[in-house]
Amino acid sequence: MINRRQVLAELGELIYGKKAGQILRLLLEKGELTDEQIANELGMSVNDVRRLLHKLFEHRLVRYRRTRDPKVGWYTYYWRVTEERPELILEDRKRKTLSKLKEILEYEESNTFYYCENCKIRYTHEEALSNVFQCPKCGSYLVEFDNEVIKIFLRDLIEKLKKIKFE
Repeated sequence: MINRRQVLAELGELIYGKKAGQILRLLLEKGELTDEQIANELGMSVNDVRRLLHKLFEHRLVRYRRTRDPKVGWYTYYWRVTEERPELILEDRKRKTLSKLKEILEYEESNTFYYCENCKIRYTHEEALSNVFQCPKCGSYLVEFDNEVIKIFLRDLIEKLKKIKFE
């Protein structure tokens, strides 16, 4: 049987790298820890741990509770792995990715592009026109860029992603 919470650790590692996976595995093992405790256990800087925890939180892989020190007034955050089902998190990520891919496809379909063969930079028609169809970096003339391959790739990717189901 697959441990759903372990899947979250794998997912975190795939998204944010080995250190994020280590943080998630540590939280699975120990339960609930402060960012300072995590940093000490893993030999990482507290700032790096906090940065990764906030990214993991944005993707709903971790949760926290906070307590306030009555003397100083500072908050202490206790982090733990979320109780959410991995398939819900993956569906949400899929939805966001599809939205972004559709946005990129719309941009590709609604623009004409020009290309500097020297600098390997692509410009929209408006950018090329404002520079009199010369590269603003090197001065070379821009050539029309056929983005049909990009559009086909994006359409195929969108269709493949739509078919993926997380159960």
